[in-house]
Amino acid sequence: MSLHSCSEPYEDLNQFRHDAEVIAVFSPNGIGDCSYSALMYRGMIAATDSLGISFRPIIPATYEEGAEKLLQLVSTEVKGRKRLIISADPEYSGLLKEKASQGHIVDSDSTRLLVLDDFTHPNVYTAHVPFSGVLYKAGYVAGRMNGVDNVRIYVANDKYCYIKEGTDGFIQGFTQNMNGNIDVVDMSLINDDDTEGFQKSMLAYVDYAPECMESSDMVLTFCGETIMGFLRFNRENPGSFYTVGIDAQMSDHSSDVPFSYVAHFDKVLSTSISEWNDNRLQHYRRFGLKDGWVELVISESFRSELGPLSEQIHSHAIEMEECYED
Repeated sequence: MSLHSCSEPYEDLNQFRHDAEVIAVFSPNGIGDCSYSALMYRGMIAATDSLGISFRPIIPATYEEGAEKLLQLVSTEVKGRKRLIISADPEYSGLLKEKASQGHIVDSDSTRLLVLDDFTHPNVYTAHVPFSGVLYKAGYVAGRMNGVDNVRIYVANDKYCYIKEGTDGFIQGFTQNMNGNIDVVDMSLINDDDTEGFQKSMLAYVDYAPECMESSDMVLTFCGETIMGFLRFNRENPGSFYTVGIDAQMSDHSSDVPFSYVAHFDKVLSTSISEWNDNRLQHYRRFGLKDGWVELVISESFRSELGPLSEQIHSHAIEMEECYED
């Protein structure tokens, strides 16, 4: 399946149905982040191929271009074609909330908008993947690891719901009945841009990781591809600090990954597309820890030490997720 930029025309392929289409607007260079966007893309491909539905991924050159294209799609209807429009990056959510409140988003068979966020609106369909529970679990386990007293959390910004949920959850779990220090670094304040922090792997490798080796025992990131800089530093400096894997199992990247919080965005998107195709898409659905949509995966070499801790706190982490949601 080829990728299409905003400027490229989409050409329907003969083997796909002509009466249905899934269109996803990603972030610039989004599907190369080895986590969030790449997983979503994989799920979209699997579902549309299985259902024989044409799929148009849009990779804009800039967020402004992506937002413009997304607004064009959600504000128009197309006769004779059923379309699911997916906002595949939370950067677009603020604009979509504003346009929805102004009545500029169409909800019909030909135009249905799906977002991965936590906001609701009669014309918007929401798939919410909460991070509070699984990161509470991660924080609890981290706080009981030998030698982990100081944790640094890097966030790309403080406005995306999953970043706030995950940061809050980890801090609550880590500090429960334990003494330790957590330092949160908001990269948008450093970069003066809400989105720059997602693609700073070289900066992480050259500047941030050496700092962490001197002052931190563990690094947790909510900044997409930027984590690759920390993992590269780990590989070249074994034992420098632990790095928590994000979105996918990342123990293959470094022996200093004790666990990864895994969000099955591929399955979330595949399920949502299938439900849309069957006219069963819910206006709001939570894909949480209780049903296995997110999980904490302990790396093999750490399982004997950390596995029992993870199992011990699992039920309470589910409760914490549900309380956070309420």
